Amino acid sequence: MSTSINTLQDITSFLARHTDYEKQQGGRTRDIFDLERMNEVLNRLARPELAYVTAHIAGTKGKGSTARFLAGALQSQGLKVGLFTSPHLERLTQRIEINGAEISEKSLVEAFQRVVEALEREQGGAPDVTFFELLTLASMVAFQQAQIDVAVFEVGLGGRLDSTNVISPIVSIITEIGKDHTKQLGDTIEEIAREKAGIIKPGVPVVCGASDPEAQKIISLTARDVEAPVLYFGRDYHMRGLQRNGRSLEFSADVRGYRYEKVHLNHPARFMAENATHALCALEIMASEPDFLPDGIIDRERAMDAIARTELPGRFEIFDGSPAIVIDSAHNEVSIKAAMQTAKQVAKGPIVCVTGIARDKDIEACMRHMAEVADGAVFTTYYNPRETQPIELKNLYEKFGGKQASIEEHSEAALEEAIEKAGENGLVLVTGSVYLAGLLRTAAMEYTT
Repeated sequence: MSTSINTLQDITSFLARHTDYEKQQGGRTRDIFDLERMNEVLNRLARPELAYVTAHIAGTKGKGSTARFLAGALQSQGLKVGLFTSPHLERLTQRIEINGAEISEKSLVEAFQRVVEALEREQGGAPDVTFFELLTLASMVAFQQAQIDVAVFEVGLGGRLDSTNVISPIVSIITEIGKDHTKQLGDTIEEIAREKAGIIKPGVPVVCGASDPEAQKIISLTARDVEAPVLYFGRDYHMRGLQRNGRSLEFSADVRGYRYEKVHLNHPARFMAENATHALCALEIMASEPDFLPDGIIDRERAMDAIARTELPGRFEIFDGSPAIVIDSAHNEVSIKAAMQTAKQVAKGPIVCVTGIARDKDIEACMRHMAEVADGAVFTTYYNPRETQPIELKNLYEKFGGKQASIEEHSEAALEEAIEKAGENGLVLVTGSVYLAGLLRTAAMEYTT
């Protein structure tokens, strides 16, 4: 009997019957995955991902915002653009965007139905595809149905064996690399970089934002083996003259012989300016492809305007109030360290964190960075089997000298406690997990309106 997908609830019910490695305790490991299933199903679907040009983005930190900057810049050039990111903050439909708009339930249902039909044709019933593979397939079909010109795909995990790695991009981007998902990707920067570098394709240009020398070495060797040219941030393209104006930034970007002057960014974090520069570099590479742009030439003023208008939900997203609340999806050592540094730069009073972190992170390093900056912290749960127990986080935070630590099981109650601790002039920083950010984003909006 064939499965009928008519509503978003039908989709979530179908997904619930397939392994969700985003939430499963322990997560996926390198010996579980290959791309055979994805390619089999895509063949059944007549390869929808070949109907449009693609860009592919991997990295430990910054890949989601780089993807958004690039998608916006491409749209500014008159192209119809698809964007696939993960995980979602609040709704499943947030993972797929077309020209900056979240996909409609109707369009997602139509795409998902096609995927399910292909699965059931394959072997008289759905094979053992995963939650993420299903959503990747649905995005590829949805983009084809929308007749987009170009799609930007953010890697879910790693790169080499990620389900997005079936595309044939015209540019690959690798952002900052650090230790994260060590069970799945390896214990060293070299091992992790090797997995991220797995998105590099023969002859396809690579934009490299990774600063670690060992990571750069792996990327360089991988690219050399397949004759893929690499542009390195700080060597081949640059961000210069960064200036902070309150909660905004202004900088220039030198990319492939052109200077983008006075790029404005409505975000306070330095690393966001770096990510925007990676996106501009990728845009220049894509624009050099024959017949890629509708007008034939790049309009850089429009690209800069798109960068300035790019919304970054859940990425040090500030909601003004007394105190201000920041919803931040940082979830590893590299990104939590950056979030704490940014909070220190913009806060006018005490910084109080609301935190929950997955157990597969370097929680000692995360708590050390938090303890160095925060004036208080409330540790909470976000209802995920991979989360670290709040008492363990609290103990580590206090071990590193953290101040005013407490535990509140319910996340909304934790937010209320942090608001009280921070006071009118303070800043409440919700950080440590995408899922926690998603749980509290609506509460933050309601509090500050």
